Amino acid sequence: MNKLHWVLNLTALLIASAAGPAMSADLQKQLAEWRKGVWMTEDGSYTIYTDSHYFVVFVDGDSSSANVYLGASQVQYHSKGMARKQVLRFRQLPGGQPIVEKEAIGQADGTEEPMQADTTLFAPGVCHIKDGIIYDSITEATEEYILLATCNGDREKIYANGVAEYLPASGGRFVSYRVEAF
Repeated sequence: MNKLHWVLNLTALLIASAAGPAMSADLQKQLAEWRKGVWMTEDGSYTIYTDSHYFVVFVDGDSSSANVYLGASQVQYHSKGMARKQVLRFRQLPGGQPIVEKEAIGQADGTEEPMQADTTLFAPGVCHIKDGIIYDSITEATEEYILLATCNGDREKIYANGVAEYLPASGGRFVSYRVEAF
């Protein structure tokens, strides 16, 4: 190999290795920043994302025909995606009995047991579930959006401008808007 090829190959290798870790750290930060805040969907439900949790609130109908969903989950952002674990779910369909599911995550000292995500389970284009933790993997990332692979072939596209699209594998599109960022 001549000297020019050696210099070009070394330069390319240095650029690629220097950009790799920084891009990963930036992608984790970017996903967290774009996701955090209060989101409202077109049906009037709200989802609130923080650094370590997200909460879903949906109420429809009236006291005689309530359609209610409340959920609380732990969340961790990673350069490869987002891990989430639901710890509380309340569901009541019109005319039905309330269903409550709760995972005991309180510790003796009054703190919450942290979620133990296994980052090796993130795989581009695939959602994995293990030990109650859902691993939504980053499939594509640009300066405008991050595309996550969620379960059952569904996808979610989170835009830098505070819009997100949930794209079910069966078709359709559900839009939510960040109404408050923090």
